[in-house]
Amino acid sequence: MKQKELFYTFFLRALPIFFVAVLVYEQFFPERKILVQQDRLVYLPDQKESVPLELEWVRLKELPEEWTSYVVQVEDRRFYSHRGYSLSDIHSTLLSSAFFFRKIRGASTITQQLARTLFLSREKSLSRKWKEIQIASALEEDLGKNEILEYYINSVYWGRGMNGLSQASRYYFRKKPIDLEKNQFKALVQILKKPDWYSREEVVELSRTL
Repeated sequence: MKQKELFYTFFLRALPIFFVAVLVYEQFFPERKILVQQDRLVYLPDQKESVPLELEWVRLKELPEEWTSYVVQVEDRRFYSHRGYSLSDIHSTLLSSAFFFRKIRGASTITQQLARTLFLSREKSLSRKWKEIQIASALEEDLGKNEILEYYINSVYWGRGMNGLSQASRYYFRKKPIDLEKNQFKALVQILKKPDWYSREEVVELSRTL
């Protein structure tokens, strides 16, 4: 029993160090990993294509800065200070998975969510989480914060089988994104954590309280 405890202690200390070492190496010796095509992205190390991008694309500059700041405030307060992933989140995820035998948690940062939405399945495994972090790091290196936020707003899942702000604004409010009121946009952001929990009527009602 003591040997088993020692193994888990060593594993929990060594694995985060390994992950961090790989990520630091990639940052100091970068190579282009994301290819931008007209209708999709390609993760070059695996030659893995993203899902097709939405046709009705909303440019970040078309939205008030206050609105995009609200997305960051709600979804990822440290968005502008991290490199696409959270080291504390990685450590707690590994701890829960290896020591307490819990399922790997979902994506945390906006960049990780984008990596998962574009390239990965919803499987919750250590290997999928690691790939998510690798792709998130590549997105940060090759796209930058503003482009990541633009891709996120146009790709994130908004419930009822819809991805992207254009589909969401038309479904919930019968409007184009640029015609939304501020409280309506805020309501859409508020439901991102659990988008399938809300009906159209509930989202409209939520907007009236914001």
